[in-house]
Amino acid sequence: MKKILLGGTALAAAALVAMPALAEDKAVTSGLEMKISGFVAWEAGLIIGSSDDGRDREYDFNSNGRLQFDIKNVTDSGLEYGARIRMNNVNRRQDVTVDRQYVYLKGEFGTVTLGDSPQVAGDFGYFFAPDDILNSQGGYGDNLDGNYRYGGGDFFSLDPTYHSGLDKSTSVKYSSPSIGGFVFAVGFTPVISDEKNLSNGTQGRDDLFNGGQVYENAISGGIGYEGEFDGTSVKVRGTAAYANGIDNHWDLETYSAGGQVGFGGIVGSLVWVGTPSGFGAGATDKNFDTIGFGLGYSMGALNFGLGYAYTWAAKNNDLSGTGGSDLFDLKDNHVAAATVNYTLAPGLNTYAEVVYEIQNFRKQEINGVVVNSSDSWEQATFLTGVSVAF
Repeated sequence: MKKILLGGTALAAAALVAMPALAEDKAVTSGLEMKISGFVAWEAGLIIGSSDDGRDREYDFNSNGRLQFDIKNVTDSGLEYGARIRMNNVNRRQDVTVDRQYVYLKGEFGTVTLGDSPQVAGDFGYFFAPDDILNSQGGYGDNLDGNYRYGGGDFFSLDPTYHSGLDKSTSVKYSSPSIGGFVFAVGFTPVISDEKNLSNGTQGRDDLFNGGQVYENAISGGIGYEGEFDGTSVKVRGTAAYANGIDNHWDLETYSAGGQVGFGGIVGSLVWVGTPSGFGAGATDKNFDTIGFGLGYSMGALNFGLGYAYTWAAKNNDLSGTGGSDLFDLKDNHVAAATVNYTLAPGLNTYAEVVYEIQNFRKQEINGVVVNSSDSWEQATFLTGVSVAF
């Protein structure tokens, strides 16, 4: 009898926890509101052609998931407060990664965020129009912003957090309210580690004394404008970020400027990301620049996305990509993608996309001996899959 009562109590408690997740997402003046969201996705990939012939095969399957908890409340005075915990890589191959874990306070004064959250350079610097159209989930059917499980994606940037080492480490961030359409934000992070289990994993913050640090005293800021004119939405933003390199890493200096325009079912974006120092998580002090373009078109359940990014790098950067260490000192990088997405039912999406990339490297000589001939890595990949978002 005791076991039955305990079991009934546990079920009742579970029901009480689950009930707010089914409630409409709205402001309340008493009690906490919890929302659970995430996705499960499956993907098949085929390498159509590649200059890399060292693989065992040209095709594979993979799957992944995400689970996110959002908690929110609004006081009688209008102060909103809450928290988010997001778990990525919910699959059999990897340890679950907690890549967001923070609390926030929001009011007429703006929003203060405390914890492991995206850097301001990522919040304000990211521009890629297909993201607003494709119903993609965590890099599955995400056009240029995919996961590149079959290689590539080593050098281009859609915002300054790509390849710079500006990760979601524990920080404090302030975002202003909209003032006539204008917004700004600033953030500070004491230390950024290249070991995930040090900065935001299960072992906690032991990187204050131990190894694994990339940067300290990371500061980022952004300013922008958003508005709508005769049915046309306009968004423009710029960012700047700096950090001190430690443990033989170069100092970080990175900037971005971008804009996005939308009308009807069409959205287009353009972004520039420049990193004079610290590209590759502090691996080089040579300049890297990317121009990224995105175009999305929605026909309701059927959606299309096109993306292209061109990256060029200063000489003697000594960075290698998917092609291996025999190819180093990147000259330039082209990557293009085309994606079609179809919503079969609420939360159920399928997609197909083709990604093409070429990385060109400079010729290198030491004392008249060629150690790296001018060469390139090139690949085209076809991807298709299905996801359920909840």
